[in-house]
Amino acid sequence: MLRIYISALSALLLLCTIKTLPAHTVAPAEIFVTQMGNKAFASLGEKGISQEEKTSRFRAILKDDFDIPRIARFTLGRYWRTATYEQKTVFIRLFEKFFVQAYTNRFQDLSGKQFRVIRSRKISKTQWLVLSHILTRGKPAIKVNWRVRKNESEYKIIDVVVEGISMSVTQRDEFVSVVRQMGGKVTGLIRALRKKTSHQ
Repeated sequence: MLRIYISALSALLLLCTIKTLPAHTVAPAEIFVTQMGNKAFASLGEKGISQEEKTSRFRAILKDDFDIPRIARFTLGRYWRTATYEQKTVFIRLFEKFFVQAYTNRFQDLSGKQFRVIRSRKISKTQWLVLSHILTRGKPAIKVNWRVRKNESEYKIIDVVVEGISMSVTQRDEFVSVVRQMGGKVTGLIRALRKKTSHQ
């Protein structure tokens, strides 16, 4: 009888412990990415809008939620240190145009898809990795992770990792390769970007 009582008491204590465990606290970085994702899907997924309007909307989201200067600096790699102030200024401006042009096409059709933030993980004092899924009925979920940085009270995205592939790292590899082909001259990359974005 004593053994049964002890077992019942242990089970009761365990149940009480489970009930008092703190619920998952949603990090501000998760809220930021959720709001950004919902805004992007609602805006870019709207049917009947022109390509020009879609590009304009994507550019607005980019300016609001992405740290373009920081991403641009990262993608230039070690050549950022050797670039002049004027080259850096021109590069950031052209990078933004290139980014909008390249990634608007990747968000062509968001209708019928759902965006869901799963959880987040703090990776430094000022940065979080926010895990999310893009869901389409009848298809496997697409895993998209967002690297978010807090600057004072403002959150900005500094990288997007789709199915394990980093946008920033991939772009850096491409840009650095172009600079090397141009003899280490940043001006060569600037010319190439200016040519690619000349119609915008």
